Amino acid sequence: MNNAPALPEITSIEQARDVVKNLFNELQEALWRVNQLEKKLCGSSSEKQSTFSKEQILLSLFPEPETPVVKEIIVDTSVPQPPRPRRHPEAKTLETVTERIEPEEKICPVCGKEKIEIGCEKSERFEYVPAKIVRHEIIRPKLACPCKQSGVSIAPLPPAIIDKGQPGASLLAHVALSKFEDHLPLYRQQKQFERLGVNIPKTTLCDWVDKVAQALEPIVKETKRQIISSGYVQVDETPVKVQDPDHPGKCATGWLWVLSKPGGGVIFEFHPGRGREHAEELLTGFKGYLQRDGYGVYGAMAKNNPALIPVGCWAHARRKFIDALDSGGEDAQLLIAEIRQLYLIEQHARQNNFTAEQRKTLREEKSNPVLELLHSQIEPLREKHLPQSPLGKAISYTLNEWTALNRYVEDGRLQIDNNLTENAIRPSAIGKKNWLFIGHPEAGWRSAVIYSVLGTCHRYGLNPWEYLKDMLTRLPGLKQSELSTLLPWNWKPA
Repeated sequence: MNNAPALPEITSIEQARDVVKNLFNELQEALWRVNQLEKKLCGSSSEKQSTFSKEQILLSLFPEPETPVVKEIIVDTSVPQPPRPRRHPEAKTLETVTERIEPEEKICPVCGKEKIEIGCEKSERFEYVPAKIVRHEIIRPKLACPCKQSGVSIAPLPPAIIDKGQPGASLLAHVALSKFEDHLPLYRQQKQFERLGVNIPKTTLCDWVDKVAQALEPIVKETKRQIISSGYVQVDETPVKVQDPDHPGKCATGWLWVLSKPGGGVIFEFHPGRGREHAEELLTGFKGYLQRDGYGVYGAMAKNNPALIPVGCWAHARRKFIDALDSGGEDAQLLIAEIRQLYLIEQHARQNNFTAEQRKTLREEKSNPVLELLHSQIEPLREKHLPQSPLGKAISYTLNEWTALNRYVEDGRLQIDNNLTENAIRPSAIGKKNWLFIGHPEAGWRSAVIYSVLGTCHRYGLNPWEYLKDMLTRLPGLKQSELSTLLPWNWKPA
């Protein structure tokens, strides 16, 4: 069946020109979409494309002074690169099992005397020892007096996440970590446990995950309270498929909303949609800098709430120009090169561990001139390129977001982009390719709670299994006043 639209009736040359122009624009957009799909399927994901080398840009940004000046900011043109990783990284301290292999010939065939050891050669191999589940048997003696007057004494069971349940804290931590960190669906975990000699049904594992999320929820709520009170947050959202209970076999779209503080905690919240009411729920009580992409919901919130100060994301703007490279030609390349200068300035500040005040000074001296030049280059291109072309859309996005995109210069705490939050989302994006969907809308909050804890652990460099095991051991008997001691930034292993 031919689904092509019918050609409109043309009665004049001017009308014909308009039709040709519209068809040309539609063709250009269709070709661009095909090109993007081909890149997504077969091409490189690198965004590092520029007509200028990093060294050339650094030289233009930080020219070497004629005479050394004390405390002057100078960037070496040979920017230090991180050391190249070893092909086989050195293993951490491991349990060592020593095997001694004696030679068969111990008697000298010439003189008949026994040979003596004069040295040895050592070699090593890494072996794998399968995991195991241990039955932890707790024996509580009952004590009674022969006089039969004082009753029976017995020690209470230690408090547990699942009262009178069989899984210990270490097993619960393993199940949660395997699903949400290693992206291993519960049915695959069930098969692994069967190989270890234990049959744990998938429904039981699901109940365990639910109990873990319930136990960790107070930690997440307190983490969110700390983030909301910080005065600077980053937000983003990512879709996730959810089984629709009203239509068996079909999936609806839910959303994981992410709220984070750069250098601090990360919070995920599951909501059934992407509307403004969900953004307002996520940001309830927040006042200060709100860094986000160009999604209109955040802009509408900022218009009605002067306490929200929008901060743009240069990574989103840059990505749009990179998508327009094929059709935008030299114009797109020039703008990408200018944006790259902004990132090299940030790289310099990061490599030299600048404070927020030093970063602000550096941006005022170096970033502001680049931004002014970039704006003067973008403005004339708006008339040159069609609004619906890839480069036209990139230009419109950047100019519409210009004030928000420039706001990071005014405060050294602010990031140039929202990439930290996008990085926090990445584990959930990888997980979606493995567990495919959330089993029920009411189960979305569980994923959000556990992703929040794991994301915050990574921000603070904690071993997530050790943290989860300790939390699930201590939380059942913890007083509310002691909760702050278990927050990731305060936590110390028991």
